[in-house]
Amino acid sequence: MKKYDLNTLIEKFKNKDKIALARLITILENEPERTSEIFKHFEGLKSDSFIIGITGSPGVGKSTLTGAISQKLLDSGKTVGIICVDPSSPFSGGAFLGDRVRMTKISLHPNLFLRSLASRGYKGGISRAVFDISLLYEAFGMDVVIIETVGAGQAEFDIYNLAYSVIVVLVSGYGDTIQMQKGGIIEIADIYDINKMDIGGEDVAGQIEMMLDDTTFPSGWRPPVSMTDAVNGKGIDDLIQNIWDHKEHLELSELLIEKKRNRFSYKIKQLMHSKVEKIVFGDLLKEEDIEVFVKEALDDGKFKIYDLIHSKFENVKFEIIKES
Repeated sequence: MKKYDLNTLIEKFKNKDKIALARLITILENEPERTSEIFKHFEGLKSDSFIIGITGSPGVGKSTLTGAISQKLLDSGKTVGIICVDPSSPFSGGAFLGDRVRMTKISLHPNLFLRSLASRGYKGGISRAVFDISLLYEAFGMDVVIIETVGAGQAEFDIYNLAYSVIVVLVSGYGDTIQMQKGGIIEIADIYDINKMDIGGEDVAGQIEMMLDDTTFPSGWRPPVSMTDAVNGKGIDDLIQNIWDHKEHLELSELLIEKKRNRFSYKIKQLMHSKVEKIVFGDLLKEEDIEVFVKEALDDGKFKIYDLIHSKFENVKFEIIKES
């Protein structure tokens, strides 16, 4: 892997050099141990991007919708940073980063930067580096950061911890609201968007409105339901207005401060999990230990596996706390 001079990159980054931004993101992705080294250069920097999350099942048009929203924001003079997360191959670890194909029209705009990431097996619809990249976008001075999740459907809750406004994208024919409630993803929406309105969607919008009628909203915000045709740009202005309305609600109710606290609390817990995992798999449980456990379990009975793991760790739990 090519090594870049960090001081030179930081200097160019502060002069709004997109190549420097791209290379710093690469470092964040591939050398997470250097994250602290990068961000210490931005201490005291006042920058405050508004972060939008876009989630939903595969095929609902998230990438096209992200492109349409971004185009409108760019037309209004905003600077936009996009993070698109695609699923990784379980074999190669790579991903087909198709978002660039769908956003060709805006990808070269001077006020936009787009980065596609492989999830690399990370759960929750995002990638480990998403928080760090969003923070780097803020340091770069982006007005708006848009995070588009993998599209795994019913388990993409991590975006709730990273974004200030979460848009759940739906289309007609993907199941009713009972199915969505069962999955839980519907609970994280600040805004619902029925995309591909050219093939219908009034039925889905009606079901959501009925569900919302039976719901209480402690925050005082009732999620609006937008309808869009992202390919042709229909309804995008109304959707963006809903985003700004939600932003205003967060600011006036001081919930935006709570959202920001939640975002950093999530990252702190994520970092601690990573450190403990490193201790466990680096010092306490090596690959040869796992092979021994597997052999013993297969030789002596598969149900013994829990006793084997318990006996390995019952006397080292305090050692883990001490080392971390």
